[in-house]
Amino acid sequence: MFSLLALVPLNSAPLKELRRVFPAPLADSIYKYRQRFGGFRSLYQLLEVPGMTPAIFREVKDSLILYAPSDPSPGSGLGARINRIISSRVSEEAPSDLSRAYWLFLGGNPININEATVLDLANLPGVSLKDAVRVVQWRKYAKIKSRRDLRWTPGLTLYGYRNLRRFVIYRDTYKPLRGFLYARTYAHNHAYDPSSYFASSITQLYDTSGMGRNLQLLREAGWSDEAIEKLIERLKSEAEDITTTPKPKGTFRGTFRLWDRLDLGFYHYGGYTTYNKVFAGLSGRYGRLLVGDYRFSFGNGLIFTSSEDLSDRVYWNVVGLMPDILYGDAFKLRGVGLWGNYGGFSPFLIYSKTRKDAVVDTAGRPLFYYSSEFIPSLYEDKIGEEILGGGLNYMNDNGFGAGFMLFQLRYDEPFSGDWGSVAVPFYSSTFNGGYRYDPSFRIDTGRVHRFGGITYSAVVGDFVLRGDLAANLRHMKPSALLVFRYVGETRSLDFVYRNYDPTYWNPYARPFKEDNRFERTDFRYSYRLLDPLATNLADLPLPKPEEGYFFQIRDRLFQDILLPRIYMDVWRDRTDGMWNRRLHAEVEWRVVWALRMRVWRRWLERTDMRYGRAFKSRSVETAFRTFIITDAHSAVGMEVRYAQYKSDNPNVPPGAGSFFSAFFNTDLLRGLRLYTGATVWTSNGYSLWVFEDDGIDFLYNRGGKIYVAVSKEVLRNAHFRIKLHYKKQYNDGNSLISASGDPINVGLGRYEYFTTYATFAVAF
Repeated sequence: MFSLLALVPLNSAPLKELRRVFPAPLADSIYKYRQRFGGFRSLYQLLEVPGMTPAIFREVKDSLILYAPSDPSPGSGLGARINRIISSRVSEEAPSDLSRAYWLFLGGNPININEATVLDLANLPGVSLKDAVRVVQWRKYAKIKSRRDLRWTPGLTLYGYRNLRRFVIYRDTYKPLRGFLYARTYAHNHAYDPSSYFASSITQLYDTSGMGRNLQLLREAGWSDEAIEKLIERLKSEAEDITTTPKPKGTFRGTFRLWDRLDLGFYHYGGYTTYNKVFAGLSGRYGRLLVGDYRFSFGNGLIFTSSEDLSDRVYWNVVGLMPDILYGDAFKLRGVGLWGNYGGFSPFLIYSKTRKDAVVDTAGRPLFYYSSEFIPSLYEDKIGEEILGGGLNYMNDNGFGAGFMLFQLRYDEPFSGDWGSVAVPFYSSTFNGGYRYDPSFRIDTGRVHRFGGITYSAVVGDFVLRGDLAANLRHMKPSALLVFRYVGETRSLDFVYRNYDPTYWNPYARPFKEDNRFERTDFRYSYRLLDPLATNLADLPLPKPEEGYFFQIRDRLFQDILLPRIYMDVWRDRTDGMWNRRLHAEVEWRVVWALRMRVWRRWLERTDMRYGRAFKSRSVETAFRTFIITDAHSAVGMEVRYAQYKSDNPNVPPGAGSFFSAFFNTDLLRGLRLYTGATVWTSNGYSLWVFEDDGIDFLYNRGGKIYVAVSKEVLRNAHFRIKLHYKKQYNDGNSLISASGDPINVGLGRYEYFTTYATFAVAF
């Protein structure tokens, strides 16, 4: 194992690190050689650098590696690269599911960088509109023939170059791969949901001793015994479904391109629910036609995006038409889509007709869309949806863009709007008065709804401006999203303004937001609902009505001091008019290239009026993370987090939580890589944390988990991964308090989970 103070990755180390190993003039020559030729394919290529001698090479070669374990080597097969895109959905800035669908569709057919439009390049994950414009403008003067030419594009940032190089080609003679197949299967040792929400609800409805609060409240609200019995039977039926014996689950997808024109593909999901998707299409110079299951996105997410994505802060959005080959059935489009391409002008048309799952009220009428891995028969195919829309998009080579879209939603049965019927009477904080109190519940209950919007973009030097305006055409109260960005070589600045009107309940809007529409309503709390499954409404990716200002900076202050993210978000929740604040600060110190330490701290202060007065809550989180590359094939890291929560509600005591996690990655054999990690945590209250590998549920007081995975690039374009995961969690009685002051002890006891995953991806 090499010394940490000697290890240097030849193809990614900054100049400062090269000078630590080589004499300064020689280090400068190596750095210039790397920029000119796009990197080294072998350590022995160093002998070609002016000033390098055999004696110096023998002295330093054992201190060098070509690529670090965390660097994307150009030799990585396409299967492994696409697999990384699919699995990168944990962080706050994870790629949207539309971007993953886009790259799965491209499969083995990278974009020819000398023919791609600005929009084609800007659709790539991590490529800014400014970088796309710089590439298109430069190739007017010089054809880009190699990765080296790409790197020398004037004005192209290093970050943009690193993202572009993975998915572009430079010549027409390239023989594209004809297809991509991806399979993933996994099995659990536990039922779908271990919680006792259903059992608790049914028990209280059966309790006639005077202790059954829900039964008493229903009778006080005028419920008959017959109606209560029907409710009990409904809950019992759903409870039986939800405790289904565990069974293997999996996905299987494939995309194929024949004769450089015909696109075919399919997707199968099998688990607690099962569904299939299939598409066929034609792609060419002048546009794309898709028939079957497809996805469509327009603008920056405010106008239309058919996605299951829950990401809150998304700065860019894949625009256009693509097949639907990813998880999610709630917002699928099934029909015909057309996207043209004529000199920067893209007329488009979409038509879809499907049946959608929906939460139902106590009368069995559809209440709103429903999305979950588990779909009870009562919620299945409750409403027929027909979408007809179209418009025009324009984008020129200078990054100036504009467009408009109009679309209509038609339902065979309107939403009932009876939100209060799903709540325990007199116990709800937000359903008292129904949607008249909380604008989150304000939706139109007619059969036909029309929405429209315009989008725009401009690039001036290093500055990018993008935005959307949209409205429900019945009310004509505009909602707005504006993104202003500065993109430099090592620094970026972002400003985002959003203002979403309560009347804009477009179910296909996915813009920048802080909360989902039904977040922080009673749909978040099962104990306030008659049917606990209705809590899934809180996870629908619609934006909450809000107005906010977001500022962010990223910078490299010095060679070894980075500011990965510093941001401030100030927003007004338009459901209650209260202002909220979030501040996040993060700094990284690269002690040496192989040793990195990062500290971040986040403050969140919220205020809402759902309890009859201004209710304030505050949380502070602190994290320390370190990452060490121990040799040419291994890396180890650890992270510690601690959070505190307090509020001015006397019924909600302060809470705190912490966790420690560690991981280790290494190559066992040539091409066979090991990933392993472990986590332990303890908590007595709320937390903002989201964590990989099935999550940490902080309603449970303590627990731990461990995972082990191995992956191998079987062939250049084939990738295999298998993972074992074990988690144990305890609930000794947490400190959460209900609105009435009663303790909420959900799921008391110990739970153990064992899960296996197997993934295979191949491009051919």
